[in-house]
Amino acid sequence: MQLSDPNRAVAASQVDHGALFSLQGEHHVVLGAGAGVGEHVARTLSGLGAEVLCVDITEGPVVELAEELHGAYVVADATTEVGFDRIVDRAGEWTAPAGGLDGYVDVIGQMQRKPLPEFTLAEWERDFRVNLTHAFLAGQRLAPLVRDGGSIVHVSSVMGSHSGRTAPGYGPAKAALQIWVKQLAAEYGHRGIRVNAVAPGLFLSPRVSQSPDLATQLGARPMLGRLGQPYEVAAVVAFLLSTAAGYITGATIPVEGGATSVDSTGLDDLAT
Repeated sequence: MQLSDPNRAVAASQVDHGALFSLQGEHHVVLGAGAGVGEHVARTLSGLGAEVLCVDITEGPVVELAEELHGAYVVADATTEVGFDRIVDRAGEWTAPAGGLDGYVDVIGQMQRKPLPEFTLAEWERDFRVNLTHAFLAGQRLAPLVRDGGSIVHVSSVMGSHSGRTAPGYGPAKAALQIWVKQLAAEYGHRGIRVNAVAPGLFLSPRVSQSPDLATQLGARPMLGRLGQPYEVAAVVAFLLSTAAGYITGATIPVEGGATSVDSTGLDDLAT
């Protein structure tokens, strides 16, 4: 809903409350749509009425997904300039009849687990390339295609704000991503474009799901007493793209079942 006069309060009776969460007729790009959370995001946006351009580095899954959603696709490496040129060209061609892009979601990321003494400089640089470079390229090249009043969402991680000893490069790269979100929000705020991130905790991946004991152990930490489902991340992403989140920008929303709000002292585990 566009505000005709941003300095005048809108009466409740003038708001189409039933359409606040709808993405009907909108056009969104999903970077990293081929699997995992990215696939859930693409399916959720499509389910809410959006047209989706699915982007992934692997051809088979993204082609199959795009065909199922009656959407479009492009196979490209979003961490390279050549790959992003292909994405921007396809996005421009795809949105030309609609008059522009309504937003995009960046779900690209990867964790390398290794102790710090064994972590190489090449692995450190790869963590920043895989988890951050695409965000810069998207902000520089894809964001200008987003129409005024659009929305951009990046997928970060709770490790962007909390320390860990098993993935030395991942947390710092995600922390940088969250600052990039604020910078991008400032860059495009004058056009009414909102830029936000979601920070998932640990979710049920295929590997974790194959081990009920591991899932139970890891799921004991969050306040909700379970690990998350990928569609629960996708739902928050969809909310941030919608009109319902029209006054949220520059923010990172945790989606972690309360895991980062539990006792950090260990006192709760001591006998009273």
